[in-house]
Amino acid sequence: MPCCGSRRAAARQAPAQRAGSAAPPRQAQARAFTYAGNGRLTVTGPMTGAIYQFTAQGGPVQVHAADVTSLLSVPGLRPVH
Repeated sequence: MPCCGSRRAAARQAPAQRAGSAAPPRQAQARAFTYAGNGRLTVTGPMTGAIYQFTAQGGPVQVHAADVTSLLSVPGLRPVH
């Protein structure tokens, strides 16, 4: 009859080591954004410090993967699908 010690050891394993655990979170990928507002908008990427300049009726601007999540919350900016 097996003891419960092996089950305790399995429960202590890191989540990534457990069988059937969820995949690690997806990394953000670089994306293009357009500006739907009027005039100009300048945004500094909080993670990279990159300066992104958007204009109304302007073309898409490529945004570094590390800044994508933050720029999704900026009013007037829309990711290009």
